[in-house]
Amino acid sequence: MHCASILATAAALASIGSAAVLPRDMAVDPGDTAVDPRDVTVDPREDADIAADAYVGDVRTFTAFGCDAQNQGVGTFTHSMTNSCNIYAESFGSLYIHIKPGWEFRAHMSNTCSDPGTVIAKTIPGGVPAIVCNNQSVDNGPWVAYSVYPSTS
Repeated sequence: MHCASILATAAALASIGSAAVLPRDMAVDPGDTAVDPRDVTVDPREDADIAADAYVGDVRTFTAFGCDAQNQGVGTFTHSMTNSCNIYAESFGSLYIHIKPGWEFRAHMSNTCSDPGTVIAKTIPGGVPAIVCNNQSVDNGPWVAYSVYPSTS
């Protein structure tokens, strides 16, 4: 009986190892018998698109001021998200960012980024202080969107 359990476990692990990676925009319904996920292959051009969408930075937002209460989580922004207005899921009153050199991050009060935005100071890995908290002025209301552009300085 013990030998049968070992063989069943080995067979299950072997089947997991042969599973294909699905493209990030393709979802397969587990109840759909017409598509076997092991038969799905990734178009090499899509792999190139994913690789070309390089990491630019991360943002951690907070509903409250001070970067220590009501943490909304971390969002990553990639090259495809630059040079455009990105509406955030919830309004935020403070944030800090990690961003690659050569980029500028602006937080906006308008969901169309029609205001000039506030240039956000960068947190430097290993720097002092450990994070650079950026607070929106209470008088101005919360930020609701952000934009990332190549730095002009």
